[in-house]
Amino acid sequence: MTHFYAGRHRAQQLPTLRKTGLSVAAAAAFGLTAPALLTTGSASAAPATVSTPSAPSTTTTFSGIVSYGDRGSVVRKIQRVVGTSADGIFGPATLSAVKRYQAGHGLTVDGVVGPRTGSEMGLGGSTSGSSASTRTSSSTTNFSGVVSYGDRGSLVREIQGVVGTGTDGVFGPATLSAVKRYQAGHGLTVDGVVGPRTGSVMGLTGSTSSDRASRDSDRTSLSGSASTSSVLATAASLVGTPYRYGGTTPSGFDCSGFTQYVFAKHGISLPRTAEQQRQATTRVSSPQPGDLVFFGAPAYHMGIYAGNGMMYDSGNSRVPVSKRAIWTSNVTYGRA
Repeated sequence: MTHFYAGRHRAQQLPTLRKTGLSVAAAAAFGLTAPALLTTGSASAAPATVSTPSAPSTTTTFSGIVSYGDRGSVVRKIQRVVGTSADGIFGPATLSAVKRYQAGHGLTVDGVVGPRTGSEMGLGGSTSGSSASTRTSSSTTNFSGVVSYGDRGSLVREIQGVVGTGTDGVFGPATLSAVKRYQAGHGLTVDGVVGPRTGSVMGLTGSTSSDRASRDSDRTSLSGSASTSSVLATAASLVGTPYRYGGTTPSGFDCSGFTQYVFAKHGISLPRTAEQQRQATTRVSSPQPGDLVFFGAPAYHMGIYAGNGMMYDSGNSRVPVSKRAIWTSNVTYGRA
């Protein structure tokens, strides 16, 4: 085709691209580039815009519970997230790293990778299969022991590992506080006692035995649920605890708060005051160690009979929990 411009004429070949009728975008679909498509005299084409797909959402839903002592592939995933050696064992280094992660992400700092922490870490699903000893949130273990302030042994060390205190095997003030924080964070009764419910949530199994030091494995009765030796051992473990009027915990006891606490450790529920406990127990004339001793009627003071005219009690502001002689014959005895 010939074109005429201002009295002159010249032949101009239309660009090949226009002859073919292909657009730049269509040509790109055939793998052709702009320089190969355009001939001399055609306008430069704008580069094609390539859209980048949006990144998929990283939000996951995690329904498991992974904590100190667990092993397996989920533990390795957690270790990679928190930056520790991925050996698949949830030990002290992993516990510390998980706590740092939780603190840095506005999470509850308890060292337990539960649903919220696990979802924040990008874990998915629940702990199962290759995760070995890890536990799902719906699973429970069968723990039948009672461990509390003053106890010692390997089970105390397991508890300390779960709650994140030094694992010295001694259930002292720091462990008591940590257990209470754990209970508060897991919707449990905040009493500082690792009984069947708290122990099962912690993943403990079995019952307390001789090497685990809670002294409850062979309960034969005072009232069908606790042995004389275990009650007296618990009372003895609290010797030195200060007296506190109205006190019911190892931070301080009054007389009936002390007896209530000791018996609660062994599954026996007593009412709050000395007189209420006197009325709630069965009066006995031949007391045995582990029975309750009441002063007055109505009772104004009480303790736990230790045999041979001795008792454990929380005396007054000058007398902490101690083992001492019963100073009067004007007492009665009750069996829980």
